[in-house]
Amino acid sequence: MKRTAAILAVIVLSVMGLGLSRTAAQSGAPGLQAALGTAFTYQGRLTQSSGPVNGTCDVEFRLFDDATAGTQIGSTQTKTNVTVTNGVFTVALDFGATAFNGDARWLAISVRCPAGSGSYTALSPRQPLTPAPYALALPGLRTQPNATSPNLIGGFSGNSITNGVVGSAIGGGGGNVFPNRVTDDYSVVSGGYNNQAGDNAGTTSDRPYATVGGGVGNTASGEGATIGGGGYNIANAIGTAIGGGNGNNATGSFATIGGGIGNNASGSYATVGGGNQNTASGAYTVIGGGNQNTASEVEATVGGGNTNQASGRQSTVSGGYQNIASGIFATVPGGAGAAAANFGQMAYASGSFFSPGDAQTSTYVLRNLTDGSTTAVELFLDGSAQRIAISDDRTVVFEALIVGQRPDGASAGFRLSGVIANINGTTSLLGVTPLESLGSTPAASSWTVIVLADDPSDSLRFVVTTSATFTAWVATVRTVEVSVD
Repeated sequence: MKRTAAILAVIVLSVMGLGLSRTAAQSGAPGLQAALGTAFTYQGRLTQSSGPVNGTCDVEFRLFDDATAGTQIGSTQTKTNVTVTNGVFTVALDFGATAFNGDARWLAISVRCPAGSGSYTALSPRQPLTPAPYALALPGLRTQPNATSPNLIGGFSGNSITNGVVGSAIGGGGGNVFPNRVTDDYSVVSGGYNNQAGDNAGTTSDRPYATVGGGVGNTASGEGATIGGGGYNIANAIGTAIGGGNGNNATGSFATIGGGIGNNASGSYATVGGGNQNTASGAYTVIGGGNQNTASEVEATVGGGNTNQASGRQSTVSGGYQNIASGIFATVPGGAGAAAANFGQMAYASGSFFSPGDAQTSTYVLRNLTDGSTTAVELFLDGSAQRIAISDDRTVVFEALIVGQRPDGASAGFRLSGVIANINGTTSLLGVTPLESLGSTPAASSWTVIVLADDPSDSLRFVVTTSATFTAWVATVRTVEVSVD
């Protein structure tokens, strides 16, 4: 028998808190109760022309995103042999974890009474599903339950957490064409829009623990990567961090960028504090800030300034303009247009003629030991092999202070100066002052020093002569250098 009916619907929501199981409480270890599922209780009232319905009915429920048309969400829920008493019935419905995202929903309901007989009658209109009052305190907030750790999504309804991801959250933000999304486990996007936490590579566990605090267009796709905010920043390696700024890229493992614009930290453990278009590409390199500076070798440092380069291992440019430290342990303290290419060289200039290093002063430290097997040794920048190189078409005035000491206290000190030049590939001394003895103990009165120009290696050499016993030698060489290319 066909019946006409009207329906009144009320959703009943329950809230589950955290608690301690008996075992956990006794042992002192905290535990969680079972996870809340996606089903909810729905209660309605059926009436016909003669009054409230009594008996059993079959009821079909379909969920839609519009009051009259729209798209069905989830599968049709069919409840058979539903007990109806004075028109009131209660059923449990479950349209799945993605059915409710904060947007409005309506139930389309069809019934047949008594149960198992005749055809279904569609009830009209569709019934709106309204939130419980306390749920209104969190508009737009929805959950994605799972057996491991539920996800939480706030903000724009198009914000998404990839299916299969666990323990992740989107705090809010997002927009119609710029949603926020999380693609890997235990990751967070706090707000902003068009931000992504995770690498979206199809595996939800390969880049977990990523965080984006806010901003726009940021992507934290490395495991444990963090972006505080700003715009269009990328942190795509393990442990990388970007505080903010715009267009920064932290691509080396555990690399850090504080902020600024267009900076790159591509070396492992590299750091760029800020500034503009700086690149720290060597492992453990540091750029404090400035503009278009580069630190490209292991543990190289640029403090700041403009267009400076630290390309030697453990080299340093403190600041200034267009300075280059390309030698191992080389240093430029500042200024403009200095080039430290030798091992341990410290160079300074206040400008250049044509290229960095062609109008500068430098300081070098050389050393070596005599071990008793010989009386003459050469002093080197690294103590064993590195000499002071004289580059092509360069003239250098030098002054050297040399000191030696034996364990028994025998000591001597010397000074000499001269001019060396590399002209058209030929290196030679243009003049040398007589060696000046600054003082010695009686046992060291025969010690001496000679200076040589080495043409095959285009270098300046210092050779000391001492007694056949252990002696430590150190020399400081100060230069004034000019080159016209």
